[in-house]
Amino acid sequence: GKVLSNQGSGADAGILAGIQWGLTNGCAILSMSLGSPVEPGQSFSRVYENVARRALARGTVIIAAAGNESERPGLIAPVAHPANCPSIMAGGALDREFKVAWFSCGGLNPDGGQVDIAGPGVDIHSSWPRPTLYKSISGTSMATPHVAGIAALWAECDAQFRGGGLLTI
Repeated sequence: GKVLSNQGSGADAGILAGIQWGLTNGCAILSMSLGSPVEPGQSFSRVYENVARRALARGTVIIAAAGNESERPGLIAPVAHPANCPSIMAGGALDREFKVAWFSCGGLNPDGGQVDIAGPGVDIHSSWPRPTLYKSISGTSMATPHVAGIAALWAECDAQFRGGGLLTI
C-alpha cells in the first residue's frame, strides 16, 4: 500500500493506516522505505512501537529504512523514526564493497535505535517517473526492499520465520 505522496512525503496517520491495511490483509512483511531524522538521545515513538509489537504478535514484521543523515566517517547520525523502534527491523545501507555506506545512520540511541540488518543501498538501479524511467540512486530506502525481499522468502519457506521469528535470524 502506498502511504506517501508522489513527492515522497506523508504524515504518521497515513503511514499508520498503511500498516493497519497490511495487518488486515495478512501481510507477513511490511517494507517501509521512509523515515524522518531523530536527534541523539531522542527516544522512539511509543505509538509505532505499540503498532510494531501488535504486528509481530500477528506474524508480521515491519522493516524500515534506518536513514541517510550520516556523513561517515566523521558523523554518524542516529537511526531514523520509525526504524528506531525496538520492534521494527532497521535496515542500513551497504556499498559494493560490503562496507557501511557513508550516509547510513547508526545505532547511537539507547532502548532501540540499532541497525538490525543492512543491504545494497549505493547506486541501485531503480524505476523513476517519466520521462526518465530509470535512475541509479542511493539510500537506506533502496536497501530496505532488498532486505524485505529476503525476509519474505524466509517467511514463505517456513512458518517459524514469521513476525518475531524473523527478528531472531
